Amino acid sequence: MARDSVTTQKITRAGLTPALTAVSANNDVIDAGSVFLQVANGSGSSINVTVNSPVTVDGLTVGPLVVAVGAGATKLIGPFPVATFARPSSSGTDVGRVYVDYSATTSITRAVVSF
Repeated sequence: MARDSVTTQKITRAGLTPALTAVSANNDVIDAGSVFLQVANGSGSSINVTVNSPVTVDGLTVGPLVVAVGAGATKLIGPFPVATFARPSSSGTDVGRVYVDYSATTSITRAVVSF
């Protein structure tokens, strides 16, 4: 199943109120680099946000970044350096982007922001 492509919202000098949108069971693909993922957990339980790394170093797999977002909490996660998180050239349309998974999706919203 194709992941949901989340549009990056740009912060300007005038400011930005990020538009948070609902997470689906498809999980996300977001831009890599100097971007941040804002996750708001409106549920009654903590969730984990997993940012996958496709990288291996000296034959060892680089593990994912797993961040807990508590019940009722909002968290900014990032940035996501290209060398660590970007999908390799064999990833089709997702080349250079980042895969993000959520342990639950009910009452979870997110936005991707950059400057």
